[in-house]
Amino acid sequence: MSGVLKDKVFIGNVGKLFGSSFIAQLIPFGVLPVLTRIYSPEDFGFWAYFLSISGIFSILMTGNYEFAIVLPKDDDEALNVTAGALLITVMFFIAGLIIFPFFTGITFALWICVMGLSMALFRISSYWNNRCNRFGKIGTGNISRSFSASAVQLFNGFYFFKNYSGLASGSVIGYMTGTAVQSAGLAGKFASAKGAVSRKRILSSASRYKKFPKYFMPAEFLNFVSTSVPVLFLTNLFDAAVTGLYSVPHKFINTPLTMLGSSISQAYFKKTNDLKNAGHDLGYTTADIYKKLLMLGIVPLSIIAGYGDIIFGFLLGPQWKMSGVYAALLAPWMLMVFVASPISIVFATLEKQEISLKLNALLLSVRVLSFVIGGIVFRNALLAVFLFGASGFVYWLYFSFYVIKVSGGSRKDIVLFSVSRLIFIMLPVILSRSLLNV
Repeated sequence: MSGVLKDKVFIGNVGKLFGSSFIAQLIPFGVLPVLTRIYSPEDFGFWAYFLSISGIFSILMTGNYEFAIVLPKDDDEALNVTAGALLITVMFFIAGLIIFPFFTGITFALWICVMGLSMALFRISSYWNNRCNRFGKIGTGNISRSFSASAVQLFNGFYFFKNYSGLASGSVIGYMTGTAVQSAGLAGKFASAKGAVSRKRILSSASRYKKFPKYFMPAEFLNFVSTSVPVLFLTNLFDAAVTGLYSVPHKFINTPLTMLGSSISQAYFKKTNDLKNAGHDLGYTTADIYKKLLMLGIVPLSIIAGYGDIIFGFLLGPQWKMSGVYAALLAPWMLMVFVASPISIVFATLEKQEISLKLNALLLSVRVLSFVIGGIVFRNALLAVFLFGASGFVYWLYFSFYVIKVSGGSRKDIVLFSVSRLIFIMLPVILSRSLLNV
């Protein structure tokens, strides 16, 4: 039995987050066929654009100090890190309210600032609960966020805003609800530790973990921007309907995978930090998790890669069949993102954020080049998405091998494991489409 599977605490934490993530994603997964029959591809396109801008802003708001909350051995220091993250978030929120209206309408600027604030507070409270091993509360927060967002979007679609505002307002209320559920313990901790938090200690903690805003935040920013490249380019080069057709498979497939991967990442982050503090090797644990994730995702995403248009046309309605084509092109990339993203947090554990920054800068360049070639040169949305998915697949495959090496694992073993599974599992499923002639 593998070392990871023997660790009952780690498995318990992953189980809590996995179970809650499954429920949290089952809700929007269940209502999506209804939403696609209420809202148009244009509405989904504008919604995706709104979430992309808000997500980019939310990363800047915290300086990525939320990741540092888990690291201190002393709870008082962790509380000061958290206080610093909250203060930075509030300052960015106020600055956004002042600056954004000069570039967008006042209403859209307000929506962006509130959504960014909600996302930032959700992450901060989540990592505090991670530190305190309150993985059940993280799960409850995820479920509350998902349920409230879906409920509001359905309610708006039937009774109020039958446009992208109905989708956007649901997202805002969802994150607010999830934050309220997760932050109860944190608020109590601040109330009971009045003397532990001070301006001097906040500044000291901010200085101690300055690599997070200096390297990790730009890396996360670049990664999120590069992930948002399709939405930003498709909206501006083509139209919101094309963006909507792209964004639905992203929501239908990649968002659930990302949430599951995030749950595993949080538990893995805590595990590797404990191992590092105890002077143990991280390589075996990292490689073991990588293999489990690859085997978990390869079969369903192989089916999407081979039969995406059929699946999406049946589940979401005929007008969304093209979304299935996009999903098929993106499936191999989605697989490698699902596998590699959770273990990439090892750069934070080892405090090698500068490596992450360089890699994410490279990824952004490759993705922008894909859309420059496909979108600007050839003016073909399908080609642009294909180049985006293909280059992303190659990058994340290499990235996985590099992470294993940095963590101390055997890169040769991972290369053989990955290539053999891709050739003998994914490729035959994709090729079966032509053999069955469907």
